[in-house]
Amino acid sequence: MDIFEKLEILTDAAKYDVACTSSGVDRPAQKGKLGNAVKGGICHSFAADGRCISLLKVLMSNDCAFDCTYCVNRRTTQCPRASFTPDELCKLTMEFYRRNYIEGLFLSSAVVKSPDYTCELMLDTIKKLREQ
Repeated sequence: MDIFEKLEILTDAAKYDVACTSSGVDRPAQKGKLGNAVKGGICHSFAADGRCISLLKVLMSNDCAFDCTYCVNRRTTQCPRASFTPDELCKLTMEFYRRNYIEGLFLSSAVVKSPDYTCELMLDTIKKLREQ
């Protein structure tokens, strides 16, 4: 699976986390304008000073080890599964940032193997984004 197939699966799975203003909003592209931001996983949030900030909203993985009945990413859900490596996610985030599509990253994840392992993957991603 290439990085763009993963991006499609993991941005779609992230829409169920309603922490951003535009989460789950279906806003199709309009003729003569740029494409659909929701399709690419772009969401909007607001800074403390009122500025609207564009974020890449994505999951590290939707391949969960748990089977919580309420969760769309539970182990028994029949859906395409994908996971980013920290390097893939850093590369993708920086490409979006350099093109001025986003100002930040909204990262969440299903539980990969264990909660500690999942946190380590996410922390590794954040550390690479900050330091490399």
